[in-house]
Amino acid sequence: MPARLPLAFRLALGPELRLWAKAGHAPVLWWRDDDARGPTGPLEQLLSLARRREAPLTLAAIAGPHLTDLVRRVETEPGVEIAVHGFRHVNRQPEGRGFGEIVEGDEVEWVRSQLRATVMAFHRAGVAPSLFVPPWNNLRPQLLEALPDSPLSAVSGFDQNAGVTGGVARLDAHLDVLRWKDGARFRGTWKFLSRMRRLLKQRRLAGQWNQPIGLLTHHLDHDHATWLFLEQFLAIFPIRSRADLMGDAPAEPTALSA
Repeated sequence: MPARLPLAFRLALGPELRLWAKAGHAPVLWWRDDDARGPTGPLEQLLSLARRREAPLTLAAIAGPHLTDLVRRVETEPGVEIAVHGFRHVNRQPEGRGFGEIVEGDEVEWVRSQLRATVMAFHRAGVAPSLFVPPWNNLRPQLLEALPDSPLSAVSGFDQNAGVTGGVARLDAHLDVLRWKDGARFRGTWKFLSRMRRLLKQRRLAGQWNQPIGLLTHHLDHDHATWLFLEQFLAIFPIRSRADLMGDAPAEPTALSA
């Protein structure tokens, strides 16, 4: 980290980071970006940012018509991992009941079949993902029951400590750079850094120095202020790869039976 932090970072995080440094530790961060659908201008901006900052990136992708184009675009980006972002990223919740593509009455076997069909689509596109990211971070019980029987070995939601959930490894995001009420926009420097300070303090007090903190972005929804903040943030904090944190080596695409 720079010897002298920018003012906002120094005010929000300086005292906490000094306590970490005194204990001989530094924050462990990883980066997940959601809703990738295909090659776009914002995706190029995201990849350029990750490349310049040498920041490994987990790109949660939707199995849509442009998935193969997306896979081909990022296969030359060595720091980018593709994850499965839901079945089709379609909200099936009744109106007023939030968001999610798995609803209360869905059978586990149906969820299992959806997982398998989606993973097959990724394999046909040329990539063998190991991580599942449910849309809207909605980890329904049926999903957690079905995942251990799928080709996927890990799941990522929001705001829990890394560990095992429902028999699969779990690594969550914690710091959403956007706020969503009344339309996506930058959360704000102070709100973002204040939450990060709380997360750092929780880990320090619990002695969980190596408990990862996940940065969450949505490149298709970033405004100018979001991109500017990310440039600054990634210049300060090193990012670890999801595979490194979970000991998960990328797999080669293999054939799946229907």
